[in-house]
Amino acid sequence: MSLFLQTNSKNHSEQSNKFLQSESEEEFDFVALKNESEDKHTAFYYHKWTNFIVWGVLADFGILANRYGSMSKHRLNLHSIIMGLCVLPTVIAEILMIAIWNPPEFYGNLNLSSIHAPIGFTYLGLMILQSTGGVILKLCIESNNPQKYTKIMSIGHIYLGYSMYFLGKIQCGFGFYEVYSNVQGKGQGNLIMFWIVYGVLFFWRIIFEWLYQNGKLFEYFYSATQTSEKTGSIQDSLFVQYLIQNDQLNIEKEYNNKMWFIFNNSIVDLTGFVHPGGQYIWEKTKGREISRFIYGGQSLEDGNSRAYTHSDKVITLIQRQTIGYLNGISIEDSTQQYINKWILINQQTISEKISLFGFKNTSKQIESQLTSLHQFGKYYQIKSSVNKKISVRQYTSVVSMAPENVQYRQKLINLIQVLNQIKSEDIEQINQQPRYLNELPLIIKKYESNIGFSQYIHTHKGEEYEIEGPYGPSLGLPNKGRVAIICGGTGILPFLDLLDFQLQSSIYQIVKKKLGQKMAEKLNPFECQFSNGLHITLIIAVADKSELIGQEIFKSLITLQNQLEEQSFKMILKIKEQIEGFTCVNERFDHSFMRQQLGQLSQYDKFYVCGPPVMNQTVPITLINLGVQEKNIHYV
Repeated sequence: MSLFLQTNSKNHSEQSNKFLQSESEEEFDFVALKNESEDKHTAFYYHKWTNFIVWGVLADFGILANRYGSMSKHRLNLHSIIMGLCVLPTVIAEILMIAIWNPPEFYGNLNLSSIHAPIGFTYLGLMILQSTGGVILKLCIESNNPQKYTKIMSIGHIYLGYSMYFLGKIQCGFGFYEVYSNVQGKGQGNLIMFWIVYGVLFFWRIIFEWLYQNGKLFEYFYSATQTSEKTGSIQDSLFVQYLIQNDQLNIEKEYNNKMWFIFNNSIVDLTGFVHPGGQYIWEKTKGREISRFIYGGQSLEDGNSRAYTHSDKVITLIQRQTIGYLNGISIEDSTQQYINKWILINQQTISEKISLFGFKNTSKQIESQLTSLHQFGKYYQIKSSVNKKISVRQYTSVVSMAPENVQYRQKLINLIQVLNQIKSEDIEQINQQPRYLNELPLIIKKYESNIGFSQYIHTHKGEEYEIEGPYGPSLGLPNKGRVAIICGGTGILPFLDLLDFQLQSSIYQIVKKKLGQKMAEKLNPFECQFSNGLHITLIIAVADKSELIGQEIFKSLITLQNQLEEQSFKMILKIKEQIEGFTCVNERFDHSFMRQQLGQLSQYDKFYVCGPPVMNQTVPITLINLGVQEKNIHYV
């Protein structure tokens, strides 16, 4: 019995061990099958969560980096990297779907698969197309040479990108509805969480966009304390000194790679930044005064772009990158010294579309005379104090056309006409040029535009205007040598004060030669630094005689040339009619014209171009083709 029990117990123990071993093996096999099953679904889960994270979250940051990263030098690269991180995992997910697709059981609307899958593969093709286009567009934007189709490519990239963005959001929704349902215990929680996350993302974008567009977020990150003068290096300080001293030789030698500009009186360094319209735009405007482009008053002279009014955020960027100021005047100082309220009190018609405006400010005085060649070419910035929708515009200083100066100039012209008979006391009896003007004179041509400033001011006399200035660099004239001015219509305005100065200098030289230094100084009460070594050749095109502003200055200069020891002025007038006292032609400004009228172009130190867009585009090309170096051509 004992043996039987022992035997029976032994058999039972062996059976139990076998059962436990069998059960353990079955459990192990179940776990293995389960793990194997989950391994087979890896591609599905990768596809699911990758696309949700990428197109549900990360794509938003990529778009925001490009749209609102204007203050960063790395905006373009950051956008490229983020969108690359979106595209690459998505492509891998699609490849895994094709290669090892083995999804788990779906509980949602399986009919959506007939929509979800084709859209997904189409989306894959669009991603590859968009990525390739993005790389090409980036290379075009960063190129220093004009790219013909950059603008079209940019617009296409933006709209295709937004289409893919919204399509990606919709695809995520299709995917979740295909997998999950609202049935309790069969994916309800997943679907609810999907909508919670999507809702948070959607409202986050709306709130962000609203805060940014209203300036709240922008003010937080870029407050007034942050937009003050940039802390410059020693090299920046040295560069500013070279610029103030007009030391072009050292600027070209030591700072050839610096991307610098003048904005009003600010010296701005944008080295490292990429212009969204193409880097060639900054190459074309490097070293120039750019307020006219920022405020939309003028388009780039390449003929490929139109005038564009930039946002306040661009102006903030410029202020943040300021490394110095012309004449040492900072933005804060200029606010106290230059921003004024002026009343438009006079309007004198010059032609059908051109008028001379006089502005009055009892607390400010305008000097009637510029005393050095290095002071010409500055401008005033003006906007309406009443209508804030009217654009800001810049108009050049024309103190020579103030009524007081016109009267004084006529006395000098009358004097020089009878110089052979004049006595010393006659010069002493001439009323001296007033030190200050009663009004700030600006000449403005009216253009047809509903919100344009020129149209507005011609019909709003007596209103208050905000005028800042004088701003900008000088023309950079040499003390001696030859310069050529090629202009059209109101393009003569930046040079009127210079030519009036040249007229006074000529009269001074003639009086000095005939009556002596002492008598000549009677005509120079403000100690102007008259130069007898600068020769100016003026080529101007006008539609008719009424548009020839400053006729008395030009005619007097031409008349006086025979009385000078060295001639200082030559003028060619392109006009259909003939005007007495002027050399009039009616020819195109082509190669043969330039050779004939200018002679040997290498004898000129600088060429100044200012006129309508077509002239600004074609004349420099003609000069370059004739051997003129591009650095010697200056747009005004």
